[in-house]
Amino acid sequence: MNFLKLIFLFFPVFFFTQVSYEGKIGNYPIEMVLNIDREFADGIYIYSKFNEPISIKGIIENGNLTLFEMDGDLKTAKFYFNNFKDEKEEYLGTWTNLKTEAQLNFYLKKKANQKSFLQSESTKRFYFRGTEEEDENYLLIIDKKSNQIFQKMKMEECGFDSIYDVSVGDYNFDGYEDFSSCMQSYAGPNTSKTYFLFDNKNNEFFASDFSGTSLEFDEKNKLITETNQCCAGASIVKNIYKVKENKMVLIKEHCYKWSEKLQKHIEKKPKDCQ
Repeated sequence: MNFLKLIFLFFPVFFFTQVSYEGKIGNYPIEMVLNIDREFADGIYIYSKFNEPISIKGIIENGNLTLFEMDGDLKTAKFYFNNFKDEKEEYLGTWTNLKTEAQLNFYLKKKANQKSFLQSESTKRFYFRGTEEEDENYLLIIDKKSNQIFQKMKMEECGFDSIYDVSVGDYNFDGYEDFSSCMQSYAGPNTSKTYFLFDNKNNEFFASDFSGTSLEFDEKNKLITETNQCCAGASIVKNIYKVKENKMVLIKEHCYKWSEKLQKHIEKKPKDCQ
């Protein structure tokens, strides 16, 4: 027995699986994307008539999958898959409204195209679908009312292999919903994203010049906070920005250094963190 086989024998290896399905609940056409990770599952589904992504999550027990439709922390409906195996092409099961106890049968079939994934977050007007075409990555922005593509954006630096690749927020504080994507991770907790703003005048989204690590958006005070940690948290920089003409304008700089003596971070001059 070689060393590689020995590793697999003594250390079980589990694989994360994401699969897209299409089918019906009763007579209502739906699309569903499931993430399967050992005994847990989560995902989203969408009614073709309403085009509003709905979160679902649940567990696999004794070979059966139970998924709960969630409204915040409240369970509102339940999917039940008998004899669930993620490699199966088709499923029959039941969907139950937990408030009325009304029950419908559902049918799901694995989609032929497994390179196109719905996104879990949406705006009031649009939902999103990441797709790969001829080795190029695109984001489809789809109008909920008409179910027509509103805008197709080529995404140079990111792919869409998850339902969680798009986040929604009002990043320039103008009252219109924007979105972000293309998350990059760095050393420690630092992350960055690309931010796409909605231009109400031209009726389109565009890639903004917003940049920085771990940006947080305070819609109430219309401020952006950038946090950059270094050296295992020994040094923390917090920069505060306002937004002017869709640009981030620096208004405050803070530097915090860890004090071994006091066992806490102490604010220093900004140059001390450079």
